[in-house]
Amino acid sequence: MTEMDFGDFPDDDPDLLENTALPKQFISRLRKAFYTRLSDFDDMDDIQVLREPGINWRIIKGVRSERARIDAK
Repeated sequence: MTEMDFGDFPDDDPDLLENTALPKQFISRLRKAFYTRLSDFDDMDDIQVLREPGINWRIIKGVRSERARIDAK
């Protein structure tokens, strides 16, 4: 995904990583792995995500809990 692709989302979209309560370090690592939204993880299981460099269990738990929080709204 290129930088131009990031501009397609509204700035206040709750699905964007920057609009979540995830720590900036997590967001930085996820961006380096070319993830932009929480919904990018919907069709992936934890093992698939762990195969990405720089991704660990803490990041996965954070993403899953943020996704659940947004879905509950």
